[in-house]
Amino acid sequence: MARSEEFGRGEGDVAESGDDGGDNAGGLLDIAEEHIRETGLELQEESREPFFELNRILAALKSRDLEPALQWAEENREKLRAQNSSLEFKLHRLAYINLVSEGPHSVPQAIEYARVHFTPFVYQHEKVIQSLMGCLLYVKGGLINSPYADLLSAQQWSEICDVFTRDACSLLGLSVDSSLAVCVNAGCTALPVLLNIKQVMQQRQVHNMWNSKEELPIEIDLGPSSRYHSIFACPILRQQSTESNPPMRLICGHVISRDALNKLTTSSKLKCPYCPVEQNPADAIQIFF
Repeated sequence: MARSEEFGRGEGDVAESGDDGGDNAGGLLDIAEEHIRETGLELQEESREPFFELNRILAALKSRDLEPALQWAEENREKLRAQNSSLEFKLHRLAYINLVSEGPHSVPQAIEYARVHFTPFVYQHEKVIQSLMGCLLYVKGGLINSPYADLLSAQQWSEICDVFTRDACSLLGLSVDSSLAVCVNAGCTALPVLLNIKQVMQQRQVHNMWNSKEELPIEIDLGPSSRYHSIFACPILRQQSTESNPPMRLICGHVISRDALNKLTTSSKLKCPYCPVEQNPADAIQIFF
């Protein structure tokens, strides 16, 4: 959890700190490093490198350098497609606009770039591609004085930074927003449902039906953007794990809840419910998601 909070905020803030140039491309990573040092946390270098890389890419985007982001998008193409990301297309779109904005002499190069890089996206972004090709008619007179003047807006670069940050954090299982914003949004989503449940329980006079502080009386879907870790459900008791009933890994590799482990233990011995391995319950190890 510490890793997500510290480095996740660094990524979200780099878009603002990028104006200082590449030397300050770390966002709040320097603060994260100091926090790690003071708290005695231990993080392997391979755990930190993805966050340093993403900050370097964001700094390059702030400098209007698309190459690092394009390379990253190509390397993670399948993962981005799995989450329906349009990042790679939007990066190629900006590269194309850069070529077109150079003037009539760059039109042949822009057409060739579009032919090579827009083809894989023609079915998903057909209308956008048609519009991008249509702007070629106004290059000679200047796009700034044409119906396509919005293509030259500086807002395009701010948006690509936001898209990259959102998609990159999504691949890493992090939130772009602060922890407080995530909690407030989750509460706003869940509160109407809980108020409705409370009203129904009052009408039916079943106030004591919900007395658990760790479990809601009904499942509330907060959407995929609010899912940051897996939830373990014990295959024996058919219950989700809690802090008081965490998942436990047996020496044979199977996982059950602590309550199930205690119920299956007889005479200081435990036989795995899924394989013939007999073991000491004390050898079970708690798993953290």
